[in-house]
Amino acid sequence: MRKWIGKPSPKSLRKGTGWFGELNKAWVDESLQYCVMSREIKTEWGNVDHVCMRNATETDIPWMEKQRIKDELFGYDRTAIEVYPTEPELIDEANMYHLWVLPKGFKMPFTLKEMTV
Repeated sequence: MRKWIGKPSPKSLRKGTGWFGELNKAWVDESLQYCVMSREIKTEWGNVDHVCMRNATETDIPWMEKQRIKDELFGYDRTAIEVYPTEPELIDEANMYHLWVLPKGFKMPFTLKEMTV
C-alpha cells in the first residue's frame, strides 16, 4: 500500500471552472508518480465519487494501477466504473482518466462472475 499525501484541491485554490473547479479533494502518492482528485456528486444511485487521475509522465495508466488507486483511496469494498461516452459528450482535453466510485454496497446489474437471476 502506497502512502497518499493530501494536497490543495482546485476548489480550495479557486482554480478552474465546471467539474474541474468542483474537485474538492486531491492527493499525490509518496513517489509523486500519481495525482488523484475527486468530488462527490449526488445521483439517483446515491452519492458517487467522481475521481480523475493522471501520472507524472502523462502516459497510459494500466488497469491494475487504477484498481489499486481506487482501493487505497476509496475502499476495497466499493465498485468503480470507467465510462466511454458518446461522441457528443466526449471531452478529451487532458490525458486524465475518470472513474465513478459507486456507493458502498451498490451492486451492478452485471458482472464477470456468473449471476443467478
